[in-house]
This record gives sequence, C-alpha cells and structure tokens, in this order.
Amino acid sequence: MVRARRISIALFVLTLLHHSNTPSAVAQLTRLKTSYSALTANMAAYWLAKDAKIFEKHGLSVDVVLIESGVTTVQALTAGETQIAMGGGTVAVSSNLAGSDIVSIASIESRLPYALLAQKEIKTIDQLKGKRLAVSRFGSASDLAARLILQRYGLVPDKDVTILQTGGTSTRLSALSKRSIDSTVLTPEFFNVGKKAGFTILVDPTQYDIPFPQLEVITSRAFLKAQPDLASRYLRAIIEGIYMVKNNPEPSIRALSKYLKIDDREALEEVYRLYREIYPTIPHVSSAAIQTQLTWMAERDPRAKAAKPEQFIDGSILREIEKSGFVAKLYQQK
Repeated sequence: MVRARRISIALFVLTLLHHSNTPSAVAQLTRLKTSYSALTANMAAYWLAKDAKIFEKHGLSVDVVLIESGVTTVQALTAGETQIAMGGGTVAVSSNLAGSDIVSIASIESRLPYALLAQKEIKTIDQLKGKRLAVSRFGSASDLAARLILQRYGLVPDKDVTILQTGGTSTRLSALSKRSIDSTVLTPEFFNVGKKAGFTILVDPTQYDIPFPQLEVITSRAFLKAQPDLASRYLRAIIEGIYMVKNNPEPSIRALSKYLKIDDREALEEVYRLYREIYPTIPHVSSAAIQTQLTWMAERDPRAKAAKPEQFIDGSILREIEKSGFVAKLYQQK
C-alpha cells in the first residue's frame, strides 16, 4: 500500500512537470497584438527582442502582423485589432490631426536615414544642379528626405534639381543603371548595394542629422489608459533589444541577414555599424523630429501649422521606466 502511494505521488509530480512544459505554461503570458510597417534595418532591436525571447521575459506573447499602409495601421489600432504598432511617426501626426487618439510613445529612429546617391561621374552635391533626382512618390518619406537633404546642402528642390517619382528602391536603382535618372535617395539596407555598383554616395546618414520621426512606437491613448503595464513591458523589451544591438554585433548581424534576406557580410556590417550609432539608449520621442513633420505638412494642411509636437507624444511610460533605474542597470551589465 505504501509502495502504491509512492507511485501515485511520483506520477502526480511527473504530471506537474509535464504541464509546466506544455502550452498551458505559455498561456500565462499576456497576449499583445502588434504590427510593423516594413522590413527595414531599423527594426533590428525588435527582431533581437523577438528572437532572444525578451518579450517572453517581460511576460508577453507578442503577435505580429505586417501592415504597410499607414491608414490601415491606424484603423487596426483604433478598432483594437492591434494594440501597438511600429511605423513612421507621420502616421501618428496625420491621424491625430484628423481626430484620432493615436500618439507616439517611443522613437526608435528619430532622424532621416537616407543616403544620396548619384552617377559615378558626379562627385559633389553641387554637381546635381540641372540634374534629375528620383523618389518613390511625391509626398513619401523618400520625397521629403530628398528635399531636406538638398536644402541642407544649399540646393533648391524643383529649381536646382528636378524631382521625379519613379517607384520603389529596386526601380530607382534600375533607373540609375539605365542612366534615366542622375541620383536618388536610399535607406541603409540598399545604399551599399548602390556603392558596390559603382555609384557615388554623395552623403550618407552619418554626415548629417535631420530630425524626423522615421520609426516610432505608436498606440492609442485609450490603450495607454487601460493597459499601461502592457505598454511598459513592451517598451522594456524594446530597450533590451536596443541594448543587444549596441553590445552584441554577431547576433545583430545574423538578425539583419535573416529578416532582410541579405547575405553580403560587408553590407550587413555597414548597416549594423550605422544603427549601433543611431539607436538611442532610451528611445524618447523627439519633439524636433515631430516638428519637422509638422512643418512639411503645414505647406498643405493648415491644421499642422497651428499644431505643437507635444500633442502627438505621450512620454509618460518611458519616463517611468527611466526613473525606475531599469536602463541604468541594463547597461551596468557591460
């Protein structure tokens, strides 16, 4: 009888151990529905947080969906189909002006990341006068980047340089190869491809600093009010992802290769070095970056002219995280 009791207890313990390693244990994680806007290198911190199971460390089971449309991103957040999104801060600004409660709660990249490329015989930006520069489409981030970079270096868009809309990255690179355009702007994943093809990089993102909400973490004020703890855990995981990028080159480069589907080691190292430098330790939203967006929009939308950057930002969660000492302890690990 004693032996039977011992067997029964052993079986009970084994059952407990079995259940602790099954999906029921995973079910204790809180589900968070999120989206992102593009497969671009500035997502490296998110990818590392995902692959290294940092979200799970903070008690989250994160669902992810790719939503390339800003309008659809806002609709999903507003309807509760997603709760947090990663995308251009332009989405938060434009939708908020239209009456939504969408705000930026963190900024992963608050500066323009574009390089200006040209035909190999063009060696200086001044030599672009009278030439043709291609962007994806008018009103896009590449369009704004091209205009701001030209202005920064003393050229007047549409007067000194003709701006053409020709399509996406591959289309613009093809147009450069066929010499149907003289220059274009490209993000870090691709400007090294252009460099290897023999085109001149007139200026890269390390040579200028133009504030712009390139990659923001956005959500609704309603979600922040209802679930501040979830937002905090998500941001803590992203901050750890940023820490990993800054301090772990090999996992970062592997993640970039995996998600961007790029095998060129030299190009991956260039992209990695750029984002190790660009990534902020604490991703506070930049008022200057939002103001750049507002100034640009004000040319077409009177509402933007009267708006202030602060109305599109809620930095309360990040301030609490910083005050808690979480980031300081993280970087003490070095």
